[in-house]
Amino acid sequence: MLTGRLELRLPEEPDRERFVELFGDEDFMVFSGGTLSRDDAEDRFDRMLARAAELPFAKQPIIDRSTGVIVGYSGVDRFELDGEARWEFGYRLVPAARGRGYATEAGLALLTVADQTFRGELLAMIDPRNAASANVIAKLGFTWWKRAMVEGFEDELYRRPCG
Repeated sequence: MLTGRLELRLPEEPDRERFVELFGDEDFMVFSGGTLSRDDAEDRFDRMLARAAELPFAKQPIIDRSTGVIVGYSGVDRFELDGEARWEFGYRLVPAARGRGYATEAGLALLTVADQTFRGELLAMIDPRNAASANVIAKLGFTWWKRAMVEGFEDELYRRPCG
């Protein structure tokens, strides 16, 4: 899928090295549980591939069309909240791509696909220290729901209906 400046597509095996590199980068993994070991990064990429086989709006590469470089990802993955499997919408960008509207541009494109193919609720988890991300998620139509502990971290949870 193409937007004005970006290409979004489901992840493919040739993307593995780039994502393993990104998952091990402190600046990329800011506002998360931290960097991943190579094995954990490989597992996380495997999860991206598995989810992509299920959903057309799963987490997928954000590619800057002007350079052809993967600058991050956007989309959904499963997580557990209060003992229930839920869908989490998220995004993550390299520092050089932040503040340029890429997360909003990619998110709007993927949420259009979600609205056409999925009925249900998506959640977003935002680190309370990340005001920029809270602004992006609001632009994407999510509304604040509650503060909760998720996988050992206190996050602001936002939700958005689809379908």
